[in-house]
Amino acid sequence: MKSILMIMVGLLSIAGLAADEWYPVRVEFSDGKAQDGKVAILGTRPLTFNLGGLNYQRKILLDDILSIDQVVESQTMNRPWAYKENGKSEREYFDGQYPFINFLTVITLTSGEILKGHIVSLPMRFDSGKDRSKLFLPRQIKGEVGQTMKQIVYPTRLVFRHAKMSVPDTLVKLAPDWGTVQTVAALDCRRENVCFASAGKDGAWHFPALLPGRYDLVVLTSKYVLFGLSDAGPDSASAGQPLPADALSALQKVFPLTDDFFKDRWLLEVSGNTAFAKTLVYGRRTSYYDAHKITPGGYLWHLEIWSWHRAESEWKIDRRYIMLRRKQQAGEAVRKLYQFDRLAGVKPGAVLEFKAEDVEHGGKFIRTLN
Repeated sequence: MKSILMIMVGLLSIAGLAADEWYPVRVEFSDGKAQDGKVAILGTRPLTFNLGGLNYQRKILLDDILSIDQVVESQTMNRPWAYKENGKSEREYFDGQYPFINFLTVITLTSGEILKGHIVSLPMRFDSGKDRSKLFLPRQIKGEVGQTMKQIVYPTRLVFRHAKMSVPDTLVKLAPDWGTVQTVAALDCRRENVCFASAGKDGAWHFPALLPGRYDLVVLTSKYVLFGLSDAGPDSASAGQPLPADALSALQKVFPLTDDFFKDRWLLEVSGNTAFAKTLVYGRRTSYYDAHKITPGGYLWHLEIWSWHRAESEWKIDRRYIMLRRKQQAGEAVRKLYQFDRLAGVKPGAVLEFKAEDVEHGGKFIRTLN
């Protein structure tokens, strides 16, 4: 059965998959038929997904998907047309009609999270066990003049038969001596996505169901900032070499050459390898538009993780992940930054408790955030 199965999801990336990595699926079509087989990404280009029209990128692995649904947003019968003259907006319409369909893509993850967006085309290969063909999940379908809507057959659903729902609870809890917890963020190292925990009634901060992998956490309280920085990275980082001894100093030399909103900024720590090096960056700014209204007598600051790779002997920046942003008010306590190994490379289901005796003793002091 040949149909279109093209995945284009405004900005979600399925990356690091080889073309020969196959996943068992059941493909359902708009004519009510279905077919079992296996799918693989065609080529190495990642799948990109725009979440609900937001300008936000996110990587999703095929391992993480329970199902992909193609929902019809609109369908119309249109008349064929052409511009009467080049550079003019006036159109000339012709006889006949053709079907035109717009789709919304809905992806359900093994964590239970549901993502909605629009796809950018990505071809797949489908192996039915008898033969192989291309599959597409289209963002749009434009039929031929004379076709009816019922004559257009397209995939409506892909069910990944290898996938299972997994929702372990991951929580962070701090003793009152640490101050009031204000934000708990995590970088999904494999998918390069930042997610945030929410406060529970039990006094702990709980993450939504996390996908399998390792996470670097950052905790903001009214007195401190705690963080972890692991060597974990995306699948493509496995090709990297260990960081050279001078990696931190080499990155600190390149760092001032990058463009950034913050005039005052510091590259503090590094981990990873030459294909995917992560650095902790602290940036602050006192003078900016409307600063006298937003942070009078204070300053704006971010704590970010930047990823880099080394091309031959030169370090190049790849992405920036904002872990914390704070509008520091006049008179507000200046926080102390500490590094904790147990906040690095955390696995889903972990319970991380910080007791009173851990304050300024269990971690490595980095600097004050002034």
